Amino acid sequence: MLLKLSEDQIGALIPAFLHVNQEMKISAMGPSIARHLPHVRVGMPCAEAFNIVNFDTAQFFEGKTGIEAVRIVSLAGDVSLSGAAIFHENGCLLAVRFVLSEETFSGGSLDLSDFSHSDPVVLSSMLIALQRALLEESQATAIELAHERQRSTDLLARTSRVAGYMAHDFNNLLSIIQLNTDRLLRQFGHEEKIGKLANIIHETALRGSDVTQSLMALSQQGTGTLQPISVDDVIHENAAIFRSLVGSTVKLTINLKAAKHKSVFSYNDLLNGIINLLVNARESMPKGGRIELSTSISSGLISKGNGSQSARSGEYIAIRVVDNGQGMSDALLSRAFEPLFSSKPNGTGLGLASVRNFVVEMGGDVWLESAVGKGTTVHLHLPVAGSSASLLSENVDAMSSPPSDAQGQHRILLVEDEPYALEALSEMLEGEGYAVTPCCSGEEAIIALGRETYDVLLSDIIMPGQNGTDVARQASAAQPSIKIILMSGYVPDSAALEPGWMFLHKPMDSAELLRVISA
Repeated sequence: MLLKLSEDQIGALIPAFLHVNQEMKISAMGPSIARHLPHVRVGMPCAEAFNIVNFDTAQFFEGKTGIEAVRIVSLAGDVSLSGAAIFHENGCLLAVRFVLSEETFSGGSLDLSDFSHSDPVVLSSMLIALQRALLEESQATAIELAHERQRSTDLLARTSRVAGYMAHDFNNLLSIIQLNTDRLLRQFGHEEKIGKLANIIHETALRGSDVTQSLMALSQQGTGTLQPISVDDVIHENAAIFRSLVGSTVKLTINLKAAKHKSVFSYNDLLNGIINLLVNARESMPKGGRIELSTSISSGLISKGNGSQSARSGEYIAIRVVDNGQGMSDALLSRAFEPLFSSKPNGTGLGLASVRNFVVEMGGDVWLESAVGKGTTVHLHLPVAGSSASLLSENVDAMSSPPSDAQGQHRILLVEDEPYALEALSEMLEGEGYAVTPCCSGEEAIIALGRETYDVLLSDIIMPGQNGTDVARQASAAQPSIKIILMSGYVPDSAALEPGWMFLHKPMDSAELLRVISA
């Protein structure tokens, strides 16, 4: 029936057909052959244009009847066709179609008119083309998202640095105000009017310090004095606050097994971290539930908490906060510690980020386990004071040593580039009986270290030229027994604290400073 149709009718049904006569010459061809292989002409020998892959051309017609599978390849290009060879008395109709290849798709040389309407390759080619388009679109979207994430990360890093240095300058000014207010109270506190005004200035400076707390959170900085503290004591002392915080619909169970083991951290930073975790747990259980807050002592690997592989073994205090709330999806879990990211409509995205920053700065690690509908567990590890993973001191209590000079008077090398703060600190320390050598720069302090022996180095960190950490390293090398106390409103990454050093956050309380010096 097919062979009784006209050439145009066959071409409409099979656009890529070929007809060869008994002499193996091309006697007719479909429109798509003429379009894609313009060198092929009617009347030319088939062997000059095509190679019949699965037949011997010289014996093509011998003993052939009916229909057989055939595959031909163009000699002038990479065009490959396959289909059926229909043998009849006047020759053979090659009812073939194009074989799709990677080059065909990438070149986009074929369209639907090159295939018959009932050809299954039409549907498959459409599906493949659709999949290719979706894949290319998803790849482009993924690349754009990666670029956008990197831009956001860079912007956050720049904002963090700017906020940190702003906080440092602001805290320096607040320190000057507070130190000089203390001078007024010591000298004229007995006069009612002056004492009242000094207290107003002091309270206002404290309120200004609250503003810097937000800047420090944005700059991912800690805000407290670092010292060895019992984690169990912190939790026990604030148990009533914790139970009030989670509310009456949530049952809080506290199980403390870290005993008197201590870790070096800021009391307020740990307290704020636990409060953040409890608030998150409470908000995941709007209809009530259970929270378990527990501590224990374990040994193992403590990573730096920043995704690096440089984990160190040691003894650590393990803190766990477990709730039976809504839990988190994998997507939320992967972004939980991102600064400024929050799943809550009015969330700031600083809660978990600040917890992570605090733990990492203390040489510990923190991670989450969660599943939708099965609750969340927060694991928080802090190195035990004296373990190899501690950032500050193998035993901060042991740093205290008796005065070295004959008169029993501590000699303090004071380094501060703010003149008013230097004057106020010198006067306060001398009033407490210390022998103070004031220096307004790191270079001046290095010279002083070469001339005299000191019991304590009290230095600002961020200064022009030789910064506080440079001075501390040289002081430790020149006088190994010297106690290092650094102070700053902001600690940049390049000024990392070393084991054995103590740190005070500006603005400082005079009583706290004196306690740390005499510890």
